[in-house]
Amino acid sequence: MRVLMCGLLALAALTGCGEAATPATPATPATPATGAAGATVDRARERETVVATCMKQRGFVYTPSVSSPKRSSANPADYAAMKADRAKNGFGVFSAIVYPKPPETQAPDPNQAAIDALSGGRRDAYLKALNECRVTALRQVDGLKVTSVADYQDQMSTEIENIDKLLDGDPKLLELAAPFAECLKSEGERVTSAKPLALSIRGMEVWGEQADRLGKPGTVTAEAVRPYLAKEITSALADLECGKDFYAAFLPLQKRLTNEARVKYGFQER
Repeated sequence: MRVLMCGLLALAALTGCGEAATPATPATPATPATGAAGATVDRARERETVVATCMKQRGFVYTPSVSSPKRSSANPADYAAMKADRAKNGFGVFSAIVYPKPPETQAPDPNQAAIDALSGGRRDAYLKALNECRVTALRQVDGLKVTSVADYQDQMSTEIENIDKLLDGDPKLLELAAPFAECLKSEGERVTSAKPLALSIRGMEVWGEQADRLGKPGTVTAEAVRPYLAKEITSALADLECGKDFYAAFLPLQKRLTNEARVKYGFQER
């Protein structure tokens, strides 16, 4: 799934979530951390040091940059919190138009000015070296057996597919998914699949299709979509009530599997 893919491929400095040659993304200064999060940040610092040394050996300047940990300790299946959120935002489709969030601001990338100052051929050489050095760092620091950026991305894609299979094949989730699907149908909700993963994103897909029918992003106003948000909220609350037991099992398992994959591939836990 694309959402989960970009979640796991969040180290965009290496992957660009689809753009293998993207230069390092902006990052904020690291802050002190403890426990597992702190260990992950330490590994990130070590990787950046390896990259800087590798780049220096190739005749390029690279400034190490590590983002602050953003791990959340909140229970992803907290029923009261989910209900409060859905009562305002539904599945998060039309609420993005009614309650638009300001774009996130990021600290300047310390390496971008140097990259922009390079000529075409020299810039290409820099980016090629950067990706190769990052792969070297992942092999040395994280012990990953990767040969290139493309290989790294392929391995993560396989990991994501494995997570999907684990979720859809989990006996407990399958047991809870069946009554969840039947309850949704009894509420008049559209259900095209009773697989756990499909049920978890069903609402976003259904209302996302409705949003697509209204027009492209930016062409509809908040006032115009408020009636749709009201209906989406009703649908989202029904979904939560039908899937209360399902989400209590699905969301923690999904978070654990995803974090295990994130740590394995050099990312911070969430």
